Amino acid sequence: MDFKFNSNIENGISNFFSCAAVLFYMRNYTSIILILLILSAVVFQSCSDNIQKNEISEIVYSKSGLVDSLTGTCSTFLVRNFVLDSLDFSGYTGASVRMNSFADGDLSEIGLYYLNADTAVFVFRISGTGEINSGGERSFQIPGDKRKYFLRMKLFSSVCTGQLFSLTVRDFYLYGRK
Repeated sequence: MDFKFNSNIENGISNFFSCAAVLFYMRNYTSIILILLILSAVVFQSCSDNIQKNEISEIVYSKSGLVDSLTGTCSTFLVRNFVLDSLDFSGYTGASVRMNSFADGDLSEIGLYYLNADTAVFVFRISGTGEINSGGERSFQIPGDKRKYFLRMKLFSSVCTGQLFSLTVRDFYLYGRK
């Protein structure tokens, strides 16, 4: 016995599935369009506040190669200060330093300072092996005039392993930012 659908029932079922497919596709297109609108709004909003400044960096001081190196044992606390130069930062809004440095004493320190009424005023200071051993350029604020600047290196460790500790600075560059 053959079972046949009535043609009206077949047309009704076919129309139902056609409408369901159209609604399904429209829902997907609507979702895609809605997601695209949200993403474009986020992109335009984030770009409107991101105004980049054209900063000009000029080299103020440079020393290529080895600047200084300290070596000592665990009971050593070495501090070395030396004059970089009289540096003129007038006309600059800030400064940055780039150097290659290494330390294995966890309490070691590198600093840049000037004297003001016999008091050291540090404009830049990094301490510990994490900061000293990480490379890159570091920015800082600086007075906008001509002063004599000094570099201070401290070698010290909180742990005594019986080994020698060292602190090394190489390729030291100071930049002024306008």
